[in-house]
Formats: sequence, C-alpha cells, structure tokens
Amino acid sequence: MRARVLLFLGATALCAGGCSKSPGEHLAEAAISAATGQKVDVAQDGDKVTFQTDEGEMKIASGDDASLPLDFPHDVYLPAGYKVQSAMEMPGAVIVEVDAPGRVSTLFADASRQMQARGWKQTMAMQQAGDSQMLGFEKANRSAVVSLYDNDGDGVKVGLQLTTKQ
Repeated sequence: MRARVLLFLGATALCAGGCSKSPGEHLAEAAISAATGQKVDVAQDGDKVTFQTDEGEMKIASGDDASLPLDFPHDVYLPAGYKVQSAMEMPGAVIVEVDAPGRVSTLFADASRQMQARGWKQTMAMQQAGDSQMLGFEKANRSAVVSLYDNDGDGVKVGLQLTTKQ
C-alpha cells in the first residue's frame, strides 16, 4: 500500500509537470525506486503516465485526455452526463473521478438504487451535511466506494474506487 501511495504522488507530480521523457522522469524513477525499494520505469504521454514495477503496471490519466479504462466494469454506477477528470489503474484497483450535473442528494439516491439493481450489496451509507456523501458496496470478490461532493455549486464530483480481492 505504501508503494501505491508513493507511486501516486510521483505520478501526480509528473502530470503537473507536463514534460515528456526527460530528466524529470528519470528523477521521478529514481525517487520512487529509492522510496519503494523497487525498480520503477516511468513513461509519460501528455496527461497520461504509466509506471511499470515488478508488481505490475499503474496507469494514470488526467485532464482533457482522461477517459474510463477500457475494461471499466459495466455494472458500476456512472451518473448521466458525466465527464472523466482522472483515472488511475493498478493491479486489483481502479480509481476514477468524474464531474456530473445535478445535486449530491439526488446522485446519492441514484447511485444506491442503480448499484443494488446491478447486483451489488450496499454495505455502507454515510452522509455529512448535504454536500458530502459516501456509499460502499460488495459483489462477489469486488468492492466499490462511491463518494459524492458538491463541486462549489457547479454540479457534483463523483469518486469511484473499485478493488478486486485476490
């Protein structure tokens, strides 16, 4: 888990830098390798960064080029009219953030209803005021967390964290 966090921080720094294969990428590879004790290869293409380690590959996309992973499960809730802001894929997990029109309370109810209709068992429902709500689900060997936050009056930010138990 520590390695995943460090990889994510390194990827975020690279995405913000916007450079191609450069001394910055080599520096990121060295820093992440030193912090994790693993050899890490970093490749960047615009707003997409790929990390390759002995444990597998991690891909991160953000900005205008961000899209859902090709194998994103069809039984996972996505709000109508969503726009992908970022996507991160790694062995056993996918984390996606989308912007969507609407209100948190409406999308919260919609997510709960749709996930259960698709065979997911709801395991958690948490509401903090009206602008921050979270749902948890399980189905077979998978779990999903749907987080909804008010986007400063400009729709809703929806976070989807999907994990597969090995």
